Amino acid sequence: MANNFVTVATYNNSLEANLAKQLLEAEGISSYLANESTVDLAWHLTVAVGWIKLQVHEQDAAQAKFILGSSNLEVESAAEGEETTADDADDDDIIKVSWADQTADRAFKVAVIGLILIFLPFQLYSLWLLLRLLLSRTRDRISQNRQWKVITALLINLLNLSILWIIFS
Repeated sequence: MANNFVTVATYNNSLEANLAKQLLEAEGISSYLANESTVDLAWHLTVAVGWIKLQVHEQDAAQAKFILGSSNLEVESAAEGEETTADDADDDDIIKVSWADQTADRAFKVAVIGLILIFLPFQLYSLWLLLRLLLSRTRDRISQNRQWKVITALLINLLNLSILWIIFS
């Protein structure tokens, strides 16, 4: 009967688990973290062992759940009560980059690396990306600020290919 522990919460990292354990111990409830060492040493087994389990004695389970639940509610209510300013709202905006812009960036980076290393596969990959960009029929179009990257990548690739032609001929 002394070992009748029940799980009141599960955590995927030991930091959160230890914070919850300390919260319970501050209220006078003794607790135990099952699987903590396993998860710390072999994090890839977290799901297999069933996460880190915060366990308490059966008679303290209801009170522990209440304490953990009320502490989460306090954090959520504090977060809801904060007013957001315009600066905070601007920081939360996510700028989505289109496929065409990502491809243009990648082609430019590979062309520059190819210029530094003068290695044929880099030029071929960059030219392949530019060709895909040219032949794509998607709605994504290259933005104005990325068009110079496409032109520069093409010029760098032509320069690299001419350098390779001179070297190997």
